[in-house]
Amino acid sequence: MKINYKFRNIKTALFAVSILALSSCQKDIFEEPLTSLSPSSAFETADRVEKASVGMYDQLQNAEYFGGRVLIYADVRGTDVNPSSYFNPLPQFTTVNSNSAFIGTAWQAAYRTIGEVNLFVKNLAASGNIVSGAKVNQYTGEAKYIRSLCYFYLVNLYAQPYKFTASATHPGVPLVLTSSDAPFSDANQVSRSSVADVYNQIEADLLDAEAKLPVDYGDPTLLNVARATKGAAQALLARLYLYKGDYTKANTYADKIISSGKYGLNADPLTAFRTYTTKESIFSVAMNGGDNPNTNNALGQHYAPSKRGDITVSNEYVALMDQAKDLRFKNLIIQQAGSYWTTKYLGVTDWVPVSRYSEILLIKAEALANLATTIDVTALGLLNQVRARSLADPVVAATKADLIAAILKERRIELAFEGQGSFDYLRTGRGIPAHSVVAAQAYGSNYVIFPIPFYDTQKNPNLAQNPGY
Repeated sequence: MKINYKFRNIKTALFAVSILALSSCQKDIFEEPLTSLSPSSAFETADRVEKASVGMYDQLQNAEYFGGRVLIYADVRGTDVNPSSYFNPLPQFTTVNSNSAFIGTAWQAAYRTIGEVNLFVKNLAASGNIVSGAKVNQYTGEAKYIRSLCYFYLVNLYAQPYKFTASATHPGVPLVLTSSDAPFSDANQVSRSSVADVYNQIEADLLDAEAKLPVDYGDPTLLNVARATKGAAQALLARLYLYKGDYTKANTYADKIISSGKYGLNADPLTAFRTYTTKESIFSVAMNGGDNPNTNNALGQHYAPSKRGDITVSNEYVALMDQAKDLRFKNLIIQQAGSYWTTKYLGVTDWVPVSRYSEILLIKAEALANLATTIDVTALGLLNQVRARSLADPVVAATKADLIAAILKERRIELAFEGQGSFDYLRTGRGIPAHSVVAAQAYGSNYVIFPIPFYDTQKNPNLAQNPGY
């Protein structure tokens, strides 16, 4: 497995200018200790601003959120993995309550990352002309991409899907977009915005990020995937529009990625999960041996049978593939001790995949299939392009409905264990099918989304709880 230490070195240096660090007891009378720089000092040189910007990615690695757990939360409530006893009660739906540790820590980790982003943006704006205009744009774009990514998963975990009401007026999550100078003020007790407002904010942030981010960082071995780029913003926009059912814009933004010529499919679906910076990876949360979610939270720890091995692959998922041909079975699934396991993740150093090129092809396929009145041949070709890479037989669709169903099935096969398992059912108006010992969950059920954490509703009287909890 390829491990990069350059990004770790950048993040280690962050602690020398951390704007949130603890005070030192041995402060030189003429010099602030490096462990206790004020915000103004932390942003007084271009080098320090650069190191502080990397702090946003360090916070994104949060063990309870984009260290990998947030992907797991979406997948253990889908049908591609077996109910995990470690993550109970999440896979059981009806036994979840607002005191669940997983639900509380994920919420807090997301808002902690959002808070770090907001604080960075605030201090960057106050820093004057310390960095060039191009750098201000880059850092602002990175900040807004990270904030959007956090909100995308928050609103899909803790609120019903976009199309649940006609104009998405149902409750979403609180939008916190600035860093407060008075953290204990009543003004910080923010109520829940509508799902429409949350999606609109994500869209606005990503459009601004798209305009300001660079195409790449001239570093194909690390930063082009580990830092947000124009392509990363476009990929998340394509997914956002797909989830909204805005197929025209989903197609447009998928096209931006495809026509850029920067991305493509690897010959083997395994490659992107062993070498993290290939042309297939658009954005991932980077990890290495010295900087990772730890032995309890990393994706590889939960999915790999040689590690904790908390999550096994369901028979339903395995049955989706031709086991004699499909490389996603032959190279990405193993059978051990009577159970199936994914080999996408092996240990604590695995990068967390956020956007891959194969998803973009399937977004365009699904968008075109829905826009067409009959079978869209381009959509069918894109679907079969993804299948051909894995040596799977081509799909032959008889109707538009058949084609859409085949694309949704292909998303299950291709994107399994990457954090869209339950989301794909709900965004398309489907309930979660019965599987293993889990009863079917109807679309619109109170239990297909998380409750708002009890601790937070007690602290904030304006934070309304989801129905049924």
